[in-house]
Amino acid sequence: MATADASETYDVDMDTAEQPGVAEGGEHAPEREKLDFAVLDYVNNTRFKHGIRSDEYGRYHAYCSKRLRILRRQGRTAPIKPNKYVKDEIDEENVDARSLEILTLTAERCWSHAMELKSRCESSQSAGPTERHHYVKRFERAFKTASRLEALCHKFGDTNSINNARVYRNFMEGNVHFEHGRFAEAYASLSSYANVMEQRKRSHQDDRVLQEAYASQLSNVNAAIKLCSFHMRAAGVTAAAKQPAREDDPNAELIAIVPDDSGNLAVYCRGSHVNVTSQFLLQQLLDAINATQKLVVTEDVLTRLVNAADVDAALKGELFDAFGTDALLSSYEEIMMPISEVIDAIHSEMMSSIDNQEPLRQVEGVVAYVKTLLEMEKCALVQVMTLHTMFHEHGKVDKNSGLPDCGEALRFTHMLKQHIATLMGDSKMGQIFLMPQEVTKTVNGLLLGMHKLATGEHNDGMALMNWANNRLQQQIEHPKKQQTLLIWRTLVCFQLLHNTARLCAARFYKRTVAIYARHTLQLADKEDDGEAPLDFAAVFGLEKRPLPAKPILLDLAYIHYQPPQMGKKTSFIGNVKSMFNSFWQ
Repeated sequence: MATADASETYDVDMDTAEQPGVAEGGEHAPEREKLDFAVLDYVNNTRFKHGIRSDEYGRYHAYCSKRLRILRRQGRTAPIKPNKYVKDEIDEENVDARSLEILTLTAERCWSHAMELKSRCESSQSAGPTERHHYVKRFERAFKTASRLEALCHKFGDTNSINNARVYRNFMEGNVHFEHGRFAEAYASLSSYANVMEQRKRSHQDDRVLQEAYASQLSNVNAAIKLCSFHMRAAGVTAAAKQPAREDDPNAELIAIVPDDSGNLAVYCRGSHVNVTSQFLLQQLLDAINATQKLVVTEDVLTRLVNAADVDAALKGELFDAFGTDALLSSYEEIMMPISEVIDAIHSEMMSSIDNQEPLRQVEGVVAYVKTLLEMEKCALVQVMTLHTMFHEHGKVDKNSGLPDCGEALRFTHMLKQHIATLMGDSKMGQIFLMPQEVTKTVNGLLLGMHKLATGEHNDGMALMNWANNRLQQQIEHPKKQQTLLIWRTLVCFQLLHNTARLCAARFYKRTVAIYARHTLQLADKEDDGEAPLDFAAVFGLEKRPLPAKPILLDLAYIHYQPPQMGKKTSFIGNVKSMFNSFWQ
């Protein structure tokens, strides 16, 4: 069994590796396009779909062998003789994505075979050193192939491919160190791999399948990391010292980039310095922070809106007449783009800088927090504009009930609930968003109440309307303008949402009471007479919004239209409808 250090045995010197595009004699050949092969995503999808989800290593090993035969057959330029062994070599002069896939599957086949043999050996009562030597050799073979994959990615791949291959090699290297009893080295390699898997799991929260796949891999890797920690403590070896806990300042900005004494940029998260050395990444962060100053809804506009005595006029003047919904959405999209690029840059830096992952993870968490705040602020303002449109009944109106369509507003409310649930999970700052959570519940109750009344669920709809109307009568304390500007903006937007919802409730609450009362009276008439009651809505045209009228108009309408004949029900309905229709002429 080999006892030499795995990194000394199989590592490839990337500095001395032959660079592509440079021919002998110093003549430069045409530069070829860099390959993009994300080995981590490829391995994650392949493992999850073909057996690793259920720890079926034999099934996964068979799939890798079958897939390798297909890829190698596709790459052959000449037929081979049957029953004759031909060694498959990768032509490094013509490396493509298929070549990188072949190396990845070769490493995966060796790793899955090793895991299958290891599980048999551990479950067998008569397993000896020969069986263990066999699967350890397969782990070493997998690590050697992963090292070669990394070398080819350095020569022919782009930055993303290089970072993915480096993390993948760390995983294979950690397995070899673990089997040879070098637990400190295994702990470092497997921890770097687990950190990247955790980051990828967080970044795919919308995809349940990918979430489950990354969680499955993390469970196995974390078990090995815990075992390494146990052996390290037993041997008196300590892991790398963790950074001391940061003392966050609740009044400080969430993230700030300032130059230090030497002129280099430094990052502060919630008032605490975070040691990030990449100046390129810090410059991207600074550009993203400066982009937030381009918001069309400034702090002064928010202050005037929330303090306005006439909310309707203030919204019309400050929002609708100033820029409108499309300009508001495009403003936030311009800001979200650099923030998303920064998050991608942090992910790339985490894969390339193995020793600096803890500070990068702290910065990533704060930047994701800022992005969620901006998304929630955008949804709250769009919801305000949607409610204002409903208040003026400019949108779609239900013909039977006369209530506005609440589908679009309910969609934005659902988005707000999702963002608030994410922010409430923060142990330090989750309590700040109790007020937005309650406002969202109230607005959701108001919209659901009108929707249920419009669809005929009168009891549930009226109960929700009454509950929401009572809550909207309560006053919300104006948030103090502290140094954490983004949080203050978010709280003010929700106070404005509360005021706008109160405006809608004042307009539609009496109408919903009339709809509910009409429904209740009709039910009572059915119970008393046993006959279908006269449809008052059809008689008086209550689906229309009545206009204020003076008594003289009633006399004029009576003179213009003859008194209705009471002999037939249909003629009575027709004549009365004609009389009341004159009010809108």
